[in-house]
Amino acid sequence: MSSWEDNLYDRLAEALIEQIHKYEPDLVVTAENVVATNPAFPYVEYDIYDDGTAQTFENMNNEPLLVGVQMKAVSNLENEAKAIAQWLSKVFREAQPATELMQQGIGVKRASPLPPTVDFLTSDYIFTSGTDLQIEILDGFQDNTQPGQIQTVKPNIQVNKGDLKHGES
Repeated sequence: MSSWEDNLYDRLAEALIEQIHKYEPDLVVTAENVVATNPAFPYVEYDIYDDGTAQTFENMNNEPLLVGVQMKAVSNLENEAKAIAQWLSKVFREAQPATELMQQGIGVKRASPLPPTVDFLTSDYIFTSGTDLQIEILDGFQDNTQPGQIQTVKPNIQVNKGDLKHGES
């Protein structure tokens, strides 16, 4: 297995899909940017469109990153696409899914609706509606470039009574 095969983007997608399938096991979820035959309606497409943006000012192990993900419901029925999109905007923020995602280092910070669109270029109408998620995820990165890193510091400071002058603490 390549070291690139286990990455935060795959972990994020798998965790979100797992939560969808817990509550809607028959709803097909696929990556948006895949060249393949589309599944039968309705289905959900996801796109991790925003690479992880650091939330801290220094490098650190297991750094929290902000990632943008769009989840789009695709259907030949307009109201069905809108209903699935509404559900997607809420499911990841409900108590149980949010807790299970947090246990994997994933937190949904915001869910905003995407404007619905209609595809008139095909022989059928295709309606798309969705939600834009701002997700914080721990990147799982460990700095192995410096051998002998300091793991803990245990200071042993001893102060004798005569070392302090009047008024100092």
